[in-house]
Amino acid sequence: MFPPKVPRVFVLASVVLLFLVTYTTLHLYHRVPPSYPAAGHQVIPINDVVAIEEQSNFNHAVAPEDPANNGLNPVPTVSTLEPAVQDGEAGKMPEEGEQPTQPSIQPPVETVEAQTGSADGEQSEGEHLPSISDPNHCPKDLQLLLRSSIDLGLTERVRYTRRYIQPVFSNSVDRDNIPNITEPLLQDVVEVDLNDCGGAWIPHSTPIRLQVPNPHPEAAFTHLIFGVATDYNRLNDSISPFAHWISGTGAKIVAVVMDAKDKSPDEMKQLQDNFEAAGINVTLANPINETFTTAQNHFTVLVSMLDNSSPETQWYGLLDDDTFFPSLKPLSDSLAMLDHRVDAYVGALSEDFQAVRGFGFMAFGGAGAFLSAPLAKKLGDQAFECIRRATTVEGDTILRDCVYANSKAKLTVLPGLYQQDIRDDVSGFFEAGLKPLSLHHWKGWYKAPVEKMAKVTKFCGDCFLQRWRFGTDTVFSNGFSIATYSDGLESVDLELMEGTWGRADSKDFDFSLGPLRDPYPLDKKRSYKLREAEFEENGDLKQLYVRAGNSSAGELDQVVELVWQKK
Repeated sequence: MFPPKVPRVFVLASVVLLFLVTYTTLHLYHRVPPSYPAAGHQVIPINDVVAIEEQSNFNHAVAPEDPANNGLNPVPTVSTLEPAVQDGEAGKMPEEGEQPTQPSIQPPVETVEAQTGSADGEQSEGEHLPSISDPNHCPKDLQLLLRSSIDLGLTERVRYTRRYIQPVFSNSVDRDNIPNITEPLLQDVVEVDLNDCGGAWIPHSTPIRLQVPNPHPEAAFTHLIFGVATDYNRLNDSISPFAHWISGTGAKIVAVVMDAKDKSPDEMKQLQDNFEAAGINVTLANPINETFTTAQNHFTVLVSMLDNSSPETQWYGLLDDDTFFPSLKPLSDSLAMLDHRVDAYVGALSEDFQAVRGFGFMAFGGAGAFLSAPLAKKLGDQAFECIRRATTVEGDTILRDCVYANSKAKLTVLPGLYQQDIRDDVSGFFEAGLKPLSLHHWKGWYKAPVEKMAKVTKFCGDCFLQRWRFGTDTVFSNGFSIATYSDGLESVDLELMEGTWGRADSKDFDFSLGPLRDPYPLDKKRSYKLREAEFEENGDLKQLYVRAGNSSAGELDQVVELVWQKK
């Protein structure tokens, strides 16, 4: 069998030595554990195991399949295998200018199955293996994108860009100026698989320095009180947007709950608790007369506001439940320019002259109608008489007629209050560089996440909707959109508002918002709209701007994440 010159013992020794070398190599470099019996096995890619091992650190005990496990089927779990990489190498990003390298291909790793239910049917701690889409599998700086992807309905893979912004705070920012930033904003685009983003590599570009206004100083607004009349559900839905501008400010809201008589004491208490949990000083009130309509209560809420005011109250604001203030500081500053010690009736007309022709010259309530303390007290004393003598059913017109019948005050139009009587595509309004004191109709006439849009006011004050030009084709409107124009910025007159909404070409908006420019062709304007914003623990503000891809053409959604750095 063997040549006579080769002793058989040498051959056996060689085989044994080869086995020892092979086993030692596998044990030291691939860290293969001892074999265990298993009910079955599954092969998974090594990169998935790397992600699972780095995030989970599970140490599963293996048990044989038990038919008495209350019907729970065993699920595949991962034994304590470690990837064949040195400490600190896993997930390492390439240095600047370096190309990312592909990980070397490793042998497939066997997994073992473990029993997932205890004898009493409860799941044992540490026995649940998270799925690939679990947020723990993604880098920490992608968590906002991953959490938002479901609510936003993003495609499973997205084209993603992240840019960092380093604010340069100043008290002399000209908000009418549109600075030119020579570098492009949209660069370093990567494709991210939201179902498996453990190995995602995001380029880290140099932060962009942008000059912005100083943050608003902390202040108390106990001199302001607001009133609203609506039903229980709409009021409950308004808590979060209300909280953005009034929580913790010292200002108060009085809310007439139109259907309070249909709600139990427990339900009313729950509503009160919800407001208080949001840090809102609220008084819930019943209609002062059950026969009064919601529109009439828009006016008569003033009576309850007076009952809950204090000697320091200067201004009474009558609102709709979808009136929104980006911040109370600019509103308070604007009202402070008027004399609250005399009769003053303050507000804004509709932007639509057709509405002005129909309803007359008055403070349209969606923008906010404000009364000085002396005038509010006069009207409160005459509230029932004003209702009795009213020739219209609208709360705004009842208020106007009551003002004119009981005082010499005339409407003072306060710039920055917006009724926003515009519908559908309101991009032109928000991309015009305005400094709105109030917004309206965002729940119905158009849809916009105003609370998230205005979150940037808590970072840099009046920088909400501030604009910058980037490169040769991009305009960034802070808190609303990033828009690129295929014909270049020279093809856009940024001094004029773009008439994007319905009937913008009717000339009825020229007196308030005009002159307007024609809508830019949709096939030449690509817009990324703000859809999410969130503060990080370190004070950074993250904004997600999204452009939906054409699903019929197989396009991926596109996401631009801007990170405003606190330090």
